[in-house]
Amino acid sequence: MNGYIIVLGCKKCGKCDSVCNTGALERVDGTARIDHGKCNLCMRCIVICPNKALKYLE
Repeated sequence: MNGYIIVLGCKKCGKCDSVCNTGALERVDGTARIDHGKCNLCMRCIVICPNKALKYLE
């Protein structure tokens, strides 16, 4: 899979933190940030986000 995940409109709920198994998701001032070097594109964070703030781009 080629691509990356971006964060748009994070509401700081923290649900995505619990599903990232590579440590690619971090918080900066409460907002989710993705470390693309660690992300394996499992999409768990996208699925769990209630605000649809995480998007996969090719």
